[in-house]
Amino acid sequence: MAVTGAASGAPVEFTTQSSFAEVLTAAHEQEIAVVAVDMPIGFRGTERRTADVKACAMLGPRRSSLFWTPPLCVLDAHGYEEANRFSRERAGEGLSHQFYGLMPKIKEVRALLEMEPSRLSTPPRVAEVHPEVSFTVLAGAPMSFAKKNKRDITDRRGAEQRLAALMDHFPNIADALRAPLAGTPKAALDDVLDAAAAAWTARRIASGEALCLGEDEFDETGHPMHIWV
Repeated sequence: MAVTGAASGAPVEFTTQSSFAEVLTAAHEQEIAVVAVDMPIGFRGTERRTADVKACAMLGPRRSSLFWTPPLCVLDAHGYEEANRFSRERAGEGLSHQFYGLMPKIKEVRALLEMEPSRLSTPPRVAEVHPEVSFTVLAGAPMSFAKKNKRDITDRRGAEQRLAALMDHFPNIADALRAPLAGTPKAALDDVLDAAAAAWTARRIASGEALCLGEDEFDETGHPMHIWV
């Protein structure tokens, strides 16, 4: 799910792409300055990333929405069991099945950035974000309600609160939401709202207003261990 929108107050548009490569291609064609991606880019060593620690503190009651980024060695694992073992041996913490399920997409993002390292600094530059941290800054406080309930179903109260936080910056968002949700069954409401929060952060990065958590920290392969807000 990709969200595009220029300056604050401009219309927002939702699209779907089959790969991150397609996202970058579309961004280049549209002369987009920043692509904010909700995926970890830089992986830790033995210690937790400063960005994750600071993000967790900002999230307060919503801290469970943050996955601790595992050590870099998990990227070389063959299967979940080995990845979990690598994580425990290197960092003293296990790896959730949910995070492991993101590994193919994480590897895709990293591989593309290794092919084109300038993407981290020149348009369209790529920046790691965490939507729930973006919502915290956007609203001035952590969200009162979770995005999903215990049955993994979107919480309407949480969705309405996040939509309200976005409306001042994307005035057409309520209308724009209807099209992708009607035409793209896999686009859950909470995912679409997260994508909009990422787009809001991308605007802040492009305008020089964003906060960088974990600034100046990089992993062993040179990828930034930053979260932009």
